[in-house]
Amino acid sequence: MSAAAASANFQQNADTTVPLLEQFALDDYQPEEVKLEVALQLAPLDLRSDTLLQLMALAVHLMEDDEEKVVEAAQAAILAIAPLLDSGRIQDCLLICLDKLTNCTEHEVRSAVTQLYAQLGPALKNCEGCENLLEDLLLPKLLESAEDMDFQVRREMVLGLHTVGPALTSQVQRDGLLGAYLNMCEDKVWVVRKACADVLPAMAQLAPADMRTTQLLPAFDKLCNDVSHWVQNAALQQLGTFISTLALPIPESLLRRVTDIPDKEVTGDEAAHLRMATAFTFPAILASAGREQWPLLQPAHQALLQAADPAVRKTLACSLHEIVRLLGPEQALQDLGSTIQDLCQDNQADVQEGFVHFFPALLQHLPHTARASFFQTLTQSLSLKSATWRCRIGLADQLDSLSALEGLQPDILSVAMMLCQDDTAAVRSAVARQMGHVVCNLWSYHLTRQGTITPEKQVNQTKGNVNQLAEDLSSMSMTEGADNPMQQIVHAVQSLAAQDAFQLRQQYVKTLLQLAHDKVANVRLGVSQALSKLTELAQLPEVIGVTDMLERDSDLDVAGSMAARTANSVQSP
Repeated sequence: MSAAAASANFQQNADTTVPLLEQFALDDYQPEEVKLEVALQLAPLDLRSDTLLQLMALAVHLMEDDEEKVVEAAQAAILAIAPLLDSGRIQDCLLICLDKLTNCTEHEVRSAVTQLYAQLGPALKNCEGCENLLEDLLLPKLLESAEDMDFQVRREMVLGLHTVGPALTSQVQRDGLLGAYLNMCEDKVWVVRKACADVLPAMAQLAPADMRTTQLLPAFDKLCNDVSHWVQNAALQQLGTFISTLALPIPESLLRRVTDIPDKEVTGDEAAHLRMATAFTFPAILASAGREQWPLLQPAHQALLQAADPAVRKTLACSLHEIVRLLGPEQALQDLGSTIQDLCQDNQADVQEGFVHFFPALLQHLPHTARASFFQTLTQSLSLKSATWRCRIGLADQLDSLSALEGLQPDILSVAMMLCQDDTAAVRSAVARQMGHVVCNLWSYHLTRQGTITPEKQVNQTKGNVNQLAEDLSSMSMTEGADNPMQQIVHAVQSLAAQDAFQLRQQYVKTLLQLAHDKVANVRLGVSQALSKLTELAQLPEVIGVTDMLERDSDLDVAGSMAARTANSVQSP
């Protein structure tokens, strides 16, 4: 069936295929798998309008199925078919069929129709002739579900409000939507009130600034004090997101709720979800409240960092650079210096892995004089045998960004050397990929240092810096256990081609030329292939000499590779 639906001849075979789909869809004795497959094939490719109506009718029929997966597939089919219909057929056929389902005795069917009303509005908003369909028909039908006798239908109506809301262009219509929402916050069933708590930040985005403070804030406070702890926890999980929608000044009562969360008496998954939501939104809370509220919020931040759940600590570790940026370098160092040191040595691999990923961004917002201390603590922690290789890969991937930060350049090479000797090949490969960028950044660092010395010493200092940098980098590439030293050399020299660093490239390529005398033919073959990528150094006397030697190599593959490289360079303009 799926092959037939995807066939280019489906249009011509529709008279046969569609009746077959109807037979399967209308047969109540068909197993779930068959009906599900039918529902999945109803989304059309390029069919006649009358065929579209037949398929839509089948999808509406499958909305009454007992299996949730079949209903979801039928909803998706209707959402795919509806934009292909003109407004007249949507109103006279689709909406009439759906209206009949709203009178169904089964609340599952009415809930599915309510979901569909909410989803159809945005889906049809830009269709020709359907511009006013949402405001005139679909929104009123959705709001009628607020009076349904079953709480699950009312719950779906609440969840549908934040789907429909952004598609409304008139603030008057949005105000009506918000009024309906505030009424549902008073529903007698806690499941409906919990749904109101879940969508409150989305509804706040639709409301004018004054309405957020005068009407939504009291509603939020009431949900936080609800008799149902499920409603309370749902509201508190949205606390940070809701705060981010408010204008300054943020009420202190809301900030006090943030500070109370780490000590709130909840257990199990509820506690984990609540603390995770607070940790995730903490930067947004501080950004909305302003750095002057940091003394009030800091105890909660510190308490969450000491949570037993590693997922909470990882979330905070991944966003710590945002907190540092908001506080400023000096205050961040004063208030969070010990916290950063602790995260550098966290014994949970997931926490440290997340911390390493954002480590350059964190150091960037700290005073440059303090960066080296944190960098050394982290690298010492990762050098321990207990450290996971994923963290070391993360550090290797950050060498480019780290080597560009003032204050870290003196330590970068030693750390790269350590990672080049790592037992895990993936770590060594990650270092190789970063070597070119590291070389460029270190070269820029050396040029900057040269600008700080007297003219009389500059010539000797420049030569010394170049030789020392080339020697250190070459030594690292040749370290025993380093992964593909030629790859590291090629990355480095190619990156330096865009720099005013010909002298450094010349020094650095000597390491590559030493390998041309290796007794293993595959090594010499690698040198030949590497030289073909370094065309800007082809005219150096030592490179010409090695090229001639490799062209006469006893190994046919080496000689052939070098000869091909020479021929290509001659043909190039």
